[in-house]
Amino acid sequence: MDYRFFYNERQLPCARLSMDHEAFGLWLTDELGADTEQLSRLLQAVSSLEQGQQSEFQWQGRDFLLRLTRDDAEVIALVLLQDHSLEELEGEDLEFYDAESFAACGLDDFKELLSEWQEFLLD
Repeated sequence: MDYRFFYNERQLPCARLSMDHEAFGLWLTDELGADTEQLSRLLQAVSSLEQGQQSEFQWQGRDFLLRLTRDDAEVIALVLLQDHSLEELEGEDLEFYDAESFAACGLDDFKELLSEWQEFLLD
């Protein structure tokens, strides 16, 4: 998963991710942004999942649902959930959806992404 972090013309933090992970970039930019408190809570949730203290974690923002399991991380545009339930989406091939609406990766990759985003914000 390749990514690039930068500040836009309004000095807001932005993330651009490689194809198939673009939705994570939108999620970081639009949902999480510079909210370091929420970022810390998410990193704590990842740690709890890694340690087996919980099996799943979800956080709903304005436009995306973040879903974490002990193995995976997913961001799903809420607009997709208006027409389908999560269970319906799990059984479908999501490749036909816009790459900006859904992305998934391993929990380790997601943790690295969050850690790099935190480092970027603190620089």
